[in-house]
Amino acid sequence: MTTSGKTRLYLYIGSVLTILVVSAFLVILNINEPVEYTRVPFNVLAILTVISCIAMTLFFAKGPVFDIYGQLESTNINAMLLTVIIIIQISFFFEIISVKNQLLNYQVYTDIRNDINVASTYPERKLDDLLESLCKDSITEISITDMSGTVLHSSNKSIIGSTAEHTRYTYSFNKNSSIRFSVDPFFVRNKIKSIALNLLTVLVTSVFFSVEIVLLMIMNVSKGMTKRILKDYQQDKDKRSQIPEDEYEKIKASLENADIPSALYYIRQIAFLFYFASRLSSSFIPIVAKSLNNPIKGMAATTAAGIPQSAETLLTCSAIFITTVMLEKKGWKFPFISGLLLVSAGTLSSALSTNLFLFVLSRALVGLGYGFCWMTLRNLSLFGKNAKQQLLGFALLNAGIYSGMNCGSSLGAILADVFGYKTVFFISAVFTLMTSVFIIRLENALLPKTKSNDTEIRQTAKISFNDNISVFLFVILMIAPASIAASFLSYYLPLYFDSMGGSITDVGRSQMLYGILLVYAGPTLSVFISKLKGKSLKRINYVYNLIIALSLLFPVMGASLFLPYVSACLLGTADSFGFGVQNNYFLGLPAVQKLGPSKSLSVLSFIKKMLEMIGPFVFAAALTLGYRAGIGALAVAFAIMAIAYFIHSEIMQVSKTK
Repeated sequence: MTTSGKTRLYLYIGSVLTILVVSAFLVILNINEPVEYTRVPFNVLAILTVISCIAMTLFFAKGPVFDIYGQLESTNINAMLLTVIIIIQISFFFEIISVKNQLLNYQVYTDIRNDINVASTYPERKLDDLLESLCKDSITEISITDMSGTVLHSSNKSIIGSTAEHTRYTYSFNKNSSIRFSVDPFFVRNKIKSIALNLLTVLVTSVFFSVEIVLLMIMNVSKGMTKRILKDYQQDKDKRSQIPEDEYEKIKASLENADIPSALYYIRQIAFLFYFASRLSSSFIPIVAKSLNNPIKGMAATTAAGIPQSAETLLTCSAIFITTVMLEKKGWKFPFISGLLLVSAGTLSSALSTNLFLFVLSRALVGLGYGFCWMTLRNLSLFGKNAKQQLLGFALLNAGIYSGMNCGSSLGAILADVFGYKTVFFISAVFTLMTSVFIIRLENALLPKTKSNDTEIRQTAKISFNDNISVFLFVILMIAPASIAASFLSYYLPLYFDSMGGSITDVGRSQMLYGILLVYAGPTLSVFISKLKGKSLKRINYVYNLIIALSLLFPVMGASLFLPYVSACLLGTADSFGFGVQNNYFLGLPAVQKLGPSKSLSVLSFIKKMLEMIGPFVFAAALTLGYRAGIGALAVAFAIMAIAYFIHSEIMQVSKTK
């Protein structure tokens, strides 16, 4: 078999496996449903899966997998795979919605028929109590009326004696009377809506998942292919003359980008696999903590719910300083695999925890492991040979992190609704451990030690008291609200949805929306912001914090499950540009510049993690005022803090010009 034939076969197998994984997840999502509900949709899904595999067979056998210069057409491969996956899910979506709608309506009529049979055999003096017990989610009220419409018996005793209107659910009952049912018009609609949202969530996350899998497959084969193609062009002058100069330069550039340590080359895939596996359980940590037995008497449930997350963040902070030493002495694989083992062990222990104390210890173990992995990933970009490769590493790292978070949190929430929290903890632990299989095959490399900068060490410029005050106030008034607000998604929303009768899937969807906006709104907004200069660029910091405050206000506006989604979207939009703007402003402050770039970044990372650690406790304190009043108070406080720093900054600017 030729090299191109092997490549086609490899990509074909990977694509078919991706299709099978997506189809299997759709089956798992509905595995607990009655057979009469799933029989036809599952048959449709099986047929569509087979057709899709046949389509992929034809595409990889004869389709445009390579361009005329022998390079992989990644756009064509992605487009083909995404098309068949989307077609499968949309077709399954309409089929299962149609069947569910029929079954729900049939169930309503079955309940009515059974209620009539039961009521007809009951003595008249006990009918009122019986009718009340027969009411269900779908049937809100049952009344028995005489021929003139006067209510004789009812589940709602307050309407007995009044005249009831004739409805479509009115039937003859015994002699000279009728039985009337009031059916909730939103019952079927809400059930269908819940199913539709779950399927839509799976569709979006499967797109993220498929893109990452295709990229992984392409990167596995493209490095060797590019080397062979470039070598052929260099040895065969006639062949070289047939290719345009710009195309030849693209091939050279792609080889240059591929000619880096494997850890940096696969940084996006490593980040995706780790965050996907470890974030499966992230959407329900506060809910689990709140439900566990708390050995500390007198502690509020909302406060207890925040302790595991804070313990996790605290141990993450402790790993910041240890990881760098391990990277320089042992290479990147040792701290990363150690982190994977700790995260897996902590997640498994979380599933087995029987009280809050054990759960907090388990999450602390997860936090320590997460810190090793997180800091290793951040330092992998430093393996680049030049600034361009390092910048590319940071960009790929962010893409992998947020794709993994989107897929993990949303799919984990759906699985938790179907199988329960404990099962998702087990799945997350196994998947995290499996990530090490991918890591083991990569080469190890030591973190290059940075040379001390004599200019920075000998820097003697004095920093004024006002400069130090500016740093302190920026941390307290600007960085603190932005870091604490991170707990809105991980701590507040799970508790809010739980209190409002929402599901854990709602939490996963809101986190997914946040991640999507963070990934896709960021580049566009960053291009616009990069064109701003002077005061306009500086004031984006205030805009960022004010948008955060505004996002926290939406749950205050009403008791709706929709408003938190708006908050998550607004927060994602703010963070998409705010992270970079805030970091750059902080690093540009005179007192911070004296530390040098590397120390400044370490200090900033530590400050943010410590502030994130206290975030749940700040929200817990606010929630003592109530879920809506408390978050409203925080929003107002954050807005006042941003305005206060703006006033301070303007005063400092005026004093410098005098």
